[in-house]
Amino acid sequence: MKKESKETIEKRSDCPISCTMDLVGDKWSLLIIRDLLYLGKTSYNEFLSSGEKISTNILNDRLVKLTEDGLITYTGTSKRKIYKLTKKGLDLKPILEAIAVFGIKHSCANKEFLRHVKKVMEL
Repeated sequence: MKKESKETIEKRSDCPISCTMDLVGDKWSLLIIRDLLYLGKTSYNEFLSSGEKISTNILNDRLVKLTEDGLITYTGTSKRKIYKLTKKGLDLKPILEAIAVFGIKHSCANKEFLRHVKKVMEL
């Protein structure tokens, strides 16, 4: 009997926005990708030190999910994994930048942090 793929099981509709949200629409995935893409974080402990205070069980779950979905990959041992974005993960860059632009225009976020984001993202 053929096993259904994860994509088939979790797909809610054929809408590309819905499909993307199924991949990265939770509270944490895009922040982990942000950390990889713009803040140079590559290890579990570095992600754990992010200002948003992700819990250890959620971080582990998201790293596994992002790896299974082909957005990130890792090298190293099970205790010392070094994460990096795949080509598929790098394709999220314009989405993150659009979200950042929206946040800069419409957010009450810390101005110093916004300046840092603009500089790192070259916006």
